[in-house]
Amino acid sequence: MRVFIAVGLPEDIKEELHKLVGSLRRSISDVKWVEKENFHITIRFIGEVEEDRILKLEKILDDIGSKFSPFKVEIKGIGNFPHVLWVGIEEGSDTLKNIAYAIEGSLLREGFQPADKLFSPHITLGRVKKGIKKFPISKEFGPYSFVVDSITLMQSQLFPTGPIYTPIKVVRLV
Repeated sequence: MRVFIAVGLPEDIKEELHKLVGSLRRSISDVKWVEKENFHITIRFIGEVEEDRILKLEKILDDIGSKFSPFKVEIKGIGNFPHVLWVGIEEGSDTLKNIAYAIEGSLLREGFQPADKLFSPHITLGRVKKGIKKFPISKEFGPYSFVVDSITLMQSQLFPTGPIYTPIKVVRLV
């Protein structure tokens, strides 16, 4: 089973991101855009996991959920990595990093492979195969804010039409 740990987004934030993608489609070509229902903040991509290890992941999330309280996140601005267009996270990024580091430590203690890259809080808007050399649009977006009160273990199923993400376990922050 292919899984990752994420923060879900409220519907109003997904709607704003969807509008943004709609305007970006006209400016940037050759992008595989994220569908509205799939917007989220990935805390840790784990990848393929045996079914019997899902319970370990759920226990890790329960433990993390008991150590963090709900917190505010503010999203603002547009940026890019070489192959990813994203919306940035201003307020709340330190807490997201702390959650990611706590999860990483727990995963390593349970024998999972280390992350292949450092956690950088963002919301992916789209992926570009050829890479982005010049950013042809305004980098203005937001600010929009919301409260993060849970983290989710998600299953990711890949299809030719795009991925389908299904929550396996949602853990409330206390």
